[in-house]
Amino acid sequence: MSASRRPWLIVAVLAGAAAMRAAYLLDYRAHSVFWDSMLLDARVYDEWARSLMTDWAGGSQVYTLPPLYPYFLAAVYTLFGPHYPVVYLLQAAMGLANIWLIYSIGRKVFGGATPILAAAMAALYGSFMFMEAKLMSTTLALTLGLLLLRLLLAAAERPGLGLWALSGALLGLGALVRAETLLLAPLVAWWIHRLPAPGIRKGRWAGIGVFLGAAVLMVAPVTARNWIVSGDWSAANLISSQAGITFYQSNNPRATGLYYFLQDEGFSGNAGMQAEEEKSIAEKAVGRPMARSEVTRYWMNRGLSWIVSNPGRFLVLECRKLLRFLGTYEYSTEYIFHAERRTVRTLWLGFLPFAAITSLAIVGILLAWRRGWRPPALLLAIFVVANLLVVLAFYVSSRYRMPSAPALILFAAYGLEQLARGIRSRLSADRTEAWIHAVIAAVLFLIFHPQVDRSHIVQEGNVHYNAGVLLYNKKEYDASVDEYRRALQVDPRNWRAWYNMGNSYAVLKRRDEAVAAYREVLRINPGFEQAQRQLRALKAGS
Repeated sequence: MSASRRPWLIVAVLAGAAAMRAAYLLDYRAHSVFWDSMLLDARVYDEWARSLMTDWAGGSQVYTLPPLYPYFLAAVYTLFGPHYPVVYLLQAAMGLANIWLIYSIGRKVFGGATPILAAAMAALYGSFMFMEAKLMSTTLALTLGLLLLRLLLAAAERPGLGLWALSGALLGLGALVRAETLLLAPLVAWWIHRLPAPGIRKGRWAGIGVFLGAAVLMVAPVTARNWIVSGDWSAANLISSQAGITFYQSNNPRATGLYYFLQDEGFSGNAGMQAEEEKSIAEKAVGRPMARSEVTRYWMNRGLSWIVSNPGRFLVLECRKLLRFLGTYEYSTEYIFHAERRTVRTLWLGFLPFAAITSLAIVGILLAWRRGWRPPALLLAIFVVANLLVVLAFYVSSRYRMPSAPALILFAAYGLEQLARGIRSRLSADRTEAWIHAVIAAVLFLIFHPQVDRSHIVQEGNVHYNAGVLLYNKKEYDASVDEYRRALQVDPRNWRAWYNMGNSYAVLKRRDEAVAAYREVLRINPGFEQAQRQLRALKAGS
C-alpha cells in the first residue's frame, strides 16, 4: 500500500502540527510583547476591523488595502469580542486545514508518497504557524488559494460550468484578500484552454468565460463601492489604492529588493498615515489636488521612469530579489521570524528552511518537465510563477512569497520522492541520475541558504525598536531598555532608539545613563529639539 493510502499518516501529521501550534501559542503568549500589541499593517487591520463593527459600509474613502481580511476580523470580533487569541486559534485551524489541502492536492497531482511528504514538510515549515499568530491576511489568503487550486483540479477532472464558476468566485475572493491574486486569472484561463480532458475542448470558451465572469462578479461590489465613494472612475481603484506607492518603494534609486522606507520623500513610517502622506506628497510635487487614481499613477510612473532610465541597475535588482525569494531568510516589514525565535523558542519546532524547499522544488520541477507537463503539475507551476512575478515587481517579503510555498512544497516533496526511488533503483542509470539530481539540490541549497548580504539585519533592528516602544507603553521600562539595546547593536546610529532608551532611563531615575543616551542622540542628530529639552530638564533637576 502506498503512503498516500495510509490515512493514519496524515492524521499523525495533523496531530503533530496541532501540538506544535499549541506549544507555540503558549510560548508566544508568555514571551512576546506582540501577543497583544499590533504593529504597522496589523494595527491598521485591527483598527479597521473595530471601526467596521459600527460602520459596515467601511467609511467614505477608497480602500487602501484589500478589504476582505478586515471584514473577516470584524465578523470574528462581533461574534466573540475583539480578542486576539480567538483570531490566532481560528487562523491556526486554517493552518491545519491548509496542511490537509496540500496533502489532498498532492494526491491529485502526484500520488505515491508525495502527498504525505508534502504535508510533513508543510508542518515543519515554521513560517506558516508564525504568521497564523499575527493579525495579517497571509493565512486567509493561503487558505483561499489552496481551495482555489483544489477546486480547479476537480473542475479539470469533471468539466462543468458550476465548478468553473465556483473556481472563479474563489479567485475573486482571494483577490479581495490579496489583490495580486488577479494575476492568476489570465494564467488560469490559458491553463483551462490547454486542458485535454474529454469534453473540455468543446466547451472550453464557455468554461473560461464563466470562470473569469465569476471572478469579476466577486470583485465588482468593491470596485463599484470605491468608484462611488470617490467619484473617481478609474481602474486604479479596482480593489485598493496601494499598488503605486508599493511599486515605487520597490523600484527607486535606493531600492535593495526589500521594503524601503521612503523617509527622504517625507513619509513618517506610520502605516495608518501612509495613504494621506502619499497623496499630500504627490500633490505637492504636482502642484494641484489629485484624485486617488492619479496618486496611484504618480507613484507608479516614478517607479517605471526609474526602471526605464536604469535598465542595468534594475536587472541587478531583479536578480537580488530572485535570490532572496529562493533563500531561507524570512524577510518582513512587521514581525521577523528569525528575531522571534530568539525568545519564543518553540518556533524552532518549525525548523525546515525555505532554501531546502526551493532547492528540492527545482529538482521536482525539472523532473516534472522532463517527464512531460501534466495539467495538474502545470497548474502548480502557474501558481509559483504568478507569485514570483508579484515579488519581482514589488519587493521580497515572507508574506509576499508565502502564497507560492504550498506549490513549491509539493514540487519539493515530489523531487524528494523521486530521488529516493532513483537511489533505491536496481538500474545503475536510474541511480546515477538520482545522485546527479541530489548533488544539484545540495549545491542549490548551499547557494540559497546562506545570507550573503546583511540588509535584513536592519529589519531585525526595527523589530527590536518597535518592541521597545510597546514595552515602554506597557510601563515595562527595564524590558524596553533591553530591546533598545538590541536595536542599537544592529544600528548604533538609530537616534530614535537612543532617544527612547533615554526616556526609559529617565523614568527609571537612572539619570547618568539617560544623559548619555540623549547626548548620543544629539551627536547623531544635533537638531533634535526634544532631546535637547530632555537634557536641559535633567540638568536642571540635578
